[in-house]
Amino acid sequence: MGWSEFRAIPFEYNDEVRQIDEQLLRLVAARKNITGAVQYHPPQEIIDEWVTSLDMKEEDIRYVIRNVQPMPQMHFFPREELPLIGVVSIMKKAVIDSCEYLITHSMQYETESIVHLEIQYKGKEAERVHVVPHLALEIISGQGYMTMRHSSRGGGGDTQMSFRVVPALPSSLENIQFSLIPSIPELEHKIEEVILDKQVDFE
Repeated sequence: MGWSEFRAIPFEYNDEVRQIDEQLLRLVAARKNITGAVQYHPPQEIIDEWVTSLDMKEEDIRYVIRNVQPMPQMHFFPREELPLIGVVSIMKKAVIDSCEYLITHSMQYETESIVHLEIQYKGKEAERVHVVPHLALEIISGQGYMTMRHSSRGGGGDTQMSFRVVPALPSSLENIQFSLIPSIPELEHKIEEVILDKQVDFE
């Protein structure tokens, strides 16, 4: 069988699902007409209500909300390393549920920043704990920022993460707040992807 001969792949779809999909798209369009270029995020108490009333996971709800937000224009990230302009100290710390979170610094480039985070488990039997961070960085500011996971490494109770931020953060962070929100890495936007979109049939 040649590459031009495709086996028919059955996709499930019907009028009922189509009507729901159309409603979703109309609601997204209506939301964008209302919010314009401003990002609207529900407070935690509303998220908690939806988790219960809709029987959904918090990270799934936040994933949907994040993906209907107006985002800055996507930048192309070249493979070559960008020249480092400077380093901005952040040193923001929080301790929640026996874990210490420390945003240490930001590596500054002309068009982007790389924000570094350290997580350390401080609870009992730390040697038997493996930290799995399902987290995304959210930046609260008058400027709209797009954030995405850049790297993650570690083992046991210690983890280091970094997040790519576009556009670059300013040298003064006086009016900028940082938050970590639930997010499954597999659902996040990938910076570089190899898209395999050709049908492959095995005989």
